[in-house]
Amino acid sequence: MAPSPIDVSADAKRVVPMSVMKLADEAAPLPAKFLKKASERPTTAHNVFCKEIPVISLEGIDSPSGRERIVGEVRDACAEWGIFQVIDHGVSEELMRKMMENTLSFFKLPLEEKIKYAAKPGGFPVGYASGSHRADDDILDWRELMSHRCLPKDVRENDYSLWPDQPEEYRKILVEYSDNIDRLVTLLLAVISESLGLPSDYIKNAVGGESAEQKILLNYYPQCPQPDLTLGLRKHTDYGTITVLQQDEVGGLQAYKEDRDQWVTVEPISGALVINLGDQIQILSNAKYCSVEHQAVVNSNQTRLSLVTFANPNAMAQMGPAPELLSDSNPAKYRRYTFKDYLPICFAQKTRKHYDALVI
Repeated sequence: MAPSPIDVSADAKRVVPMSVMKLADEAAPLPAKFLKKASERPTTAHNVFCKEIPVISLEGIDSPSGRERIVGEVRDACAEWGIFQVIDHGVSEELMRKMMENTLSFFKLPLEEKIKYAAKPGGFPVGYASGSHRADDDILDWRELMSHRCLPKDVRENDYSLWPDQPEEYRKILVEYSDNIDRLVTLLLAVISESLGLPSDYIKNAVGGESAEQKILLNYYPQCPQPDLTLGLRKHTDYGTITVLQQDEVGGLQAYKEDRDQWVTVEPISGALVINLGDQIQILSNAKYCSVEHQAVVNSNQTRLSLVTFANPNAMAQMGPAPELLSDSNPAKYRRYTFKDYLPICFAQKTRKHYDALVI
C-alpha cells in the first residue's frame, strides 16, 4: 500500500508532508526518504540495556559529605561517559507523569489539529513537525515532534499563546515542568562547575545566567515496520550546555562509547532523568569532559515517548575554554566565539562533530 499524503490546508507545507503516525498505522514498507545508509543503521537493539552508565542519587546534596560524593560521581561520569542518570532530583513523579500524559494526548490529536501548530520553514525550529523540522531534509527520522521555547521568561511569554491549548492543562503543566527542570539544571551546572574546580556559579554565569535559553522538545516515536533500516533520531551531539531527558519504559536512547566503538542503550529507570553533556561543556572544560554522541532507535512493537529539555547559552554569551583551567601544560584546544555564531561556524566548516570546527 502506498503511503497516504497529508490532506490538509496549505499549512502542511510548513512540515515534511508525510505523517509518521499515519505511515505506522498503514504498516507499509518504509518510504525511501526514511532509509538510512547501511553504515548509519542501528547495531544495538532498543531493549538491550547498558548497565554501566552511571546512575547518581542527588540525595544529600545540601550536606558537605553528600555534595562531595555527588561532585565526585559527576566528575567521573562527565569524563568517562558524557551521559548519566539522576534520581532523587526533586522533580516530582506526579509532574513527570502529567507531562507524559499531556504529550501523548497532543500527539494523539487529529493531524488537522496538530498542523495548526506546524513549524515554519526557516528561523528557529518551533512547533509541530513529522520526520524532521526542516522541510528540505533529504533523509527523515521516524518520529513526530513538538518544540517549544520556554526560557528566558520573556521568550516564553511571547510564545505562550502559540502553544497548544489541548489537552486542557497543556500550557500550565509545560510552564511548571520548565521551571522545575530549570532549577535542576542550575543545580547540575553548579555541581559540574565544582567538579572542574571552578566556583559553583561559574558555568551558569558563563552561559548567560537568567538570560540562558531553554527549549523543550517532545518526541513521539511510533512503532516501525522496518526498524533495522531507519532511526527515530539520527546520531548527533547537542550543541548547547546540557540536556535533560525524560523517557518512558520502552527504551531507545543510545549513546556512542567511542573508546569501544559501540552504541549502548540507556536503560529506562522509573523516576530517573537522563543527563547528557552538550558541546559547550566539552569546549568550556577544554575537552576534559565529553559531549556525547547519541541517537534514538525504534522498534516494531511499541511506540515510545521522550521529553527533552535543552539548556543552552544565551545567544550573546562568550564561549570557549574556561581560562582558569588553562596552563602551559594544558593550552586552549578551542578558540573563543559568541554562541550565536557557533552553529554557523560549524556548518561552514562541515566537520563531522560540530565542536571540531572550533579546534585551534
